[in-house]
Amino acid sequence: MTGDVREDPSLRFTDNAVVEPCVSIEVPNHHHVDLYTTRDDTETTTQPFVHEVELKGEKESKAKVKGLFDDGAMVNGICNKVFTTLRSVLGALTPSQKTLRMADGTLVPSDGQWIGDVILGGHMVKGVFEVFPSGGGWSLLFGKPLLK
Repeated sequence: MTGDVREDPSLRFTDNAVVEPCVSIEVPNHHHVDLYTTRDDTETTTQPFVHEVELKGEKESKAKVKGLFDDGAMVNGICNKVFTTLRSVLGALTPSQKTLRMADGTLVPSDGQWIGDVILGGHMVKGVFEVFPSGGGWSLLFGKPLLK
């Protein structure tokens, strides 16, 4: 069969499904997530920008934080140093099994997740943020999960 994907010996087949060899069938203890994606989408190019938002904590209290909006980010994040200063307003973290793969390939385990309300321009949405060290690059990161 010329041109048939079944002729490619680098692919494995299970129940007539094509599985790339780099995809693990085993469930790992930690879920690795790429923090950033690279894309060659030349039709729509957006530039990251910073804007202040409010995060609503457990006791209805709010904290204003400048967030970096970047549609190349695959997760939402809060810098762990910033979260430490906001813990009394935002509340406790929930456990997270995610390990984040940085753009340089470094693996950074999440300190946990903060789940709460984000207020911007009079609109409120529920957000899930991984808490991990940002290396000083940002305080709050808005990625694809909230930008959609």
